[in-house]
Amino acid sequence: MSDQPVETLFLSTIPGATPSKWVQRFKARGSHVQLVTQDEQSQTLFLQPHDPPRYLPQLGYLRWRADQTWQQLVSDAGLDPDELHLVRLYDEAPVIMVSKDHLLAAWTDDDGDVGAQELADETFWDPADYASAPVADPLDSPEQVAAGERMAIQLAATGSGYTLLPASVARMFGQKDVLVLPTDVHPGWEVGLAWRKAADSDLIQDFVGVTKGRRPRSSR
Repeated sequence: MSDQPVETLFLSTIPGATPSKWVQRFKARGSHVQLVTQDEQSQTLFLQPHDPPRYLPQLGYLRWRADQTWQQLVSDAGLDPDELHLVRLYDEAPVIMVSKDHLLAAWTDDDGDVGAQELADETFWDPADYASAPVADPLDSPEQVAAGERMAIQLAATGSGYTLLPASVARMFGQKDVLVLPTDVHPGWEVGLAWRKAADSDLIQDFVGVTKGRRPRSSR
């Protein structure tokens, strides 16, 4: 039996992210994973410099608008994109959520995407307006993860307007009294895994390899 300590990868996640399949495969290779979920407005916190350098979580999810770049996202957070690595994972479709009693509840798949005209006179409940106070340490999660998204969905459920979310977030926090509809009023998002170049390690590369379907110890 090996006396070597088991390495732990701290993975920063965001609402809607579902890394469980990759985590299970990674654990099967002999490493541990500790998830730390941040609200989207704090998603770059783990990438911020720490004095002394700590690099924890070592790796994490980022979500950015599809009509922008991840470089823009991190630059807006005061980070230098040249100091970071990012592996793109997938696209995210936008959806709106309305009450089952809302006029748009009659919308069908044949009607296509809900457009700006249908939403022009509707109240938009912005999740950012109800988000929890950001945490200071990237190893800490907010008191209630996705408080803003949850509240926006609850307000939409009253029939007084709508909210707009990534499809994965809508699936995660949806309610029986709320409908999810496709929309073209937002460009959608892209999602990737990012880490600081200075923190690069075999542990990080092994996890990224799992997401890309590489076999253990295979070539990068």
